[in-house]
Amino acid sequence: MGFNHCYISSVENLQREFEMKGLEDFVKSYRKYDAITGPSESFRFLEEKQKEYEEYIVNINNNTNTNKL
Repeated sequence: MGFNHCYISSVENLQREFEMKGLEDFVKSYRKYDAITGPSESFRFLEEKQKEYEEYIVNINNNTNTNKL
């Protein structure tokens, strides 16, 4: 069993990656790591996108449940 570690780069690089991948693929690409290191600004960016994605999923689930009623 391995330990997957990732060093995240600058916010600018993360922003470009986000724009290329989109919200879902971007968030999922960083969930697979056991540890992430890098600049604190980059962590805040990742956390922001994680929250956006979670809110997006909740909204989809709420809309799906509302449509079933």
